[in-house]
Amino acid sequence: MNWPIVAFLMALAISFLLTPCVRNLALRLNVMVHPGGRRVHTQPMPLWGGIAIFAAFAPACLLIMKLDKAYAGFTDLIIGVVVSGALILTVGLLDDMKEFSAVIQAGAIVLAAIILSSGFHVTIKLLTNPIAGPAVLMLPPFVSSLVTIMWVFAMTKTVDFMDGLDGLAAGIGAIGAGVLAIMAYYSVQPHVALMAAALSGACVGFLRYNFNPAKIFMGTGGSQFIGFVLAAISIIGLFKVAAAMAIALPVLVFGVPIVDGVFVVFKRFRDRRPIHVADKTHLHHRLLDRGLTHKQAVIVIYGMCLALGGTALVLLLLWLRR
Repeated sequence: MNWPIVAFLMALAISFLLTPCVRNLALRLNVMVHPGGRRVHTQPMPLWGGIAIFAAFAPACLLIMKLDKAYAGFTDLIIGVVVSGALILTVGLLDDMKEFSAVIQAGAIVLAAIILSSGFHVTIKLLTNPIAGPAVLMLPPFVSSLVTIMWVFAMTKTVDFMDGLDGLAAGIGAIGAGVLAIMAYYSVQPHVALMAAALSGACVGFLRYNFNPAKIFMGTGGSQFIGFVLAAISIIGLFKVAAAMAIALPVLVFGVPIVDGVFVVFKRFRDRRPIHVADKTHLHHRLLDRGLTHKQAVIVIYGMCLALGGTALVLLLLWLRR
């Protein structure tokens, strides 16, 4: 049984069917985001779409994990991603209502990363320089945990940064997770393929209501959950699949949000502005300023993600066949 495909379809169906219910709930509770500032939408929009994404991802992973004994050895890893991801989602949902400070948001991400690394032993244990050669640097436990926390935090925030246009973060999540699923399949990592396929399916199902013109936004909980899960499964998968490319592959797969995040942080630092304060310096804003329509800007970024993800996939396949 090709369980990753089943997970993709199951998560897609759940997300597709559940998102309208979540939208009605957000409307009833008045969990809305209003136009203004860096936002480009022109009318109030319901949030909490992240609930549908999580509610699609978690059952698909956990149910299939129970159905097939082949996943028995990976139970802790899968549960670890679901549990720590649930923390990210919960704090994000509350932030959508209360608008927490940047310190509280950062603290939640760090705490979830600590739970993932210390409680479930999901860590980056080695680093390499693919340009200099095959030398591998084994990290001491403390340094390994620190690097893991930094990677999880960076990925979670970069995907959150990209949640500025209808369908952008969900599309990036679907593409990134889809590439990870294919790479995990060919490198014989069924647990990674399962989780990545489930996340991709959940994002695709949500896109039906989130692509321009959107009917619902995923909110902080959704964007940070997607980024967190992508970070976690890349640690479990890509950082262990090929020592010579342990850095190159994740950076390629997530190249667009990483480069955008680095550029935005650098520009805010250079201009002596608070790093955590949102603005219109992101890639999608710059594309809009150049005259692209909302849909065109999103499609261009999709294309960039597909190109980089495809490059990473080709590199992996070449390495596996050498």
